[in-house]
Amino acid sequence: MPTVLKATEQPIEQAYKLALLDLDGVVYRGKNPVDYASESITKAQQAGMTVEYTTNNSSRYQETVAEQLRGFGLEVEAWQIITSSVVAARMVARAVPKGAKVFMVGAGHLREELEKQGLTVVDRVEDNPVAVVQGWYPEVVWTELANAAYAVERGAKYFVTNRDLTIPRELGIAPGSGSMVQAVITATGVEPVASAGKPEAAMYDEARLLASHDGATLVPKDQCLAIGDRLDTDIEAGNRGGYDSLVVLTGVADPKQLMLAQPHLRPTYISRDLRELHEAMPGPVQVSKSEWKCGAASAQLVGDEVKVSDSSDINALRAACSLLWNLADNESVNAATLQLPDFSL
Repeated sequence: MPTVLKATEQPIEQAYKLALLDLDGVVYRGKNPVDYASESITKAQQAGMTVEYTTNNSSRYQETVAEQLRGFGLEVEAWQIITSSVVAARMVARAVPKGAKVFMVGAGHLREELEKQGLTVVDRVEDNPVAVVQGWYPEVVWTELANAAYAVERGAKYFVTNRDLTIPRELGIAPGSGSMVQAVITATGVEPVASAGKPEAAMYDEARLLASHDGATLVPKDQCLAIGDRLDTDIEAGNRGGYDSLVVLTGVADPKQLMLAQPHLRPTYISRDLRELHEAMPGPVQVSKSEWKCGAASAQLVGDEVKVSDSSDINALRAACSLLWNLADNESVNAATLQLPDFSL
């Protein structure tokens, strides 16, 4: 797991061949595009970078998402959208015989993906499905959860699209897929065999396969870059799977989260937004036990306060993260007890 941020001699778009981009908070926020995202992605593709979009959402069709992105000026094919339904269906197909009966909790997109994989979707427990696949969609009803539980109790292998406990909706935070998965676990005492969504690395692994169109030539893992705005999904999935990662500050993650991040949540790179795909990443350098520099910026521990040279400089944040991660890992310093700088990035 990262203890210090990496550097690149080339711009990120040249240093990596495949970008695995999260959507919400990276490319768009709801119906609105994130500033600079579309033009930055287009420029990266023109530089030779292949782009795939990864999302834990299991209910939206690939073409629907692609159409939204085209509305932002992006050139996108439906195959570039990797949803948790796509990943879950491929996982199940590898685990059961071709044509096997599967009970599904989810929207039409999940059913379509399961059928694409040659599986038979059934709607009754009495049909004796050999697997259950549970996803999220707004119209889910109790009887679907009950039937999923009955099938699992009878020995069906249990797969889920993701385990996100919450989901942001127009009126606030609502129960996500993971909350309903927990209901089935509570009823049956059975944990899912696998989850397709982040923070599991399966989504990135499947995206690599799909980028090669299931051919023999895969992009080497060290030339793939996971890009997201959440440490506990996008970045953790990268770390679990052995992928380098870049966190952007256009969504959930903020400077304090980054400075206090535990090893499994630390990204390889930090950027304000996707414009930094076109730049080489400077590497933080340790000056002393209590000081790090990155480019012309610095971060220093003075007493119980972390001081930075310029709170509006992204390099100062990179230096501060490297300072605090190093102290936490090697000096047993509890960073949460320190006075941290307020960044205005």
